Amino acid sequence: MGEDRGGGLSDLLKDFEEDTGIKSSAIVSRDGLVMASSLPRKTAGSDEDTVAANAARMLFLGEATGKELAKGDLKEVLLNYEDGKVALAGAGPYAAVMALIDTSIRLETGAILYAIGSLARKVRKLLEG
Repeated sequence: MGEDRGGGLSDLLKDFEEDTGIKSSAIVSRDGLVMASSLPRKTAGSDEDTVAANAARMLFLGEATGKELAKGDLKEVLLNYEDGKVALAGAGPYAAVMALIDTSIRLETGAILYAIGSLARKVRKLLEG
């Protein structure tokens, strides 16, 4: 099980996972450091710190692309893979949230995006105090 470096952040992850059935999620800093996590220590050969850094990088690229195309603020990113999905969302200027969605989780795309967006808003509110 991953680390918790952020007090109430782990409670937000726990509530998110209980509400959605998603078993692996994390809150990461914009520079890719794990703030709170329920990611497995090893995720498909990568450790949670590498996964967190890649998630932050992916979110940055999405935001930069949207800015370049004048599409406004990025809401969420959903990556579809053969064996599941990864959802990402910014949670203010200092954090981002991510969830690994196994193929056994039967959430519709809209429900996934709503849930990750809601988690991001809660994290932002907590961090901004």
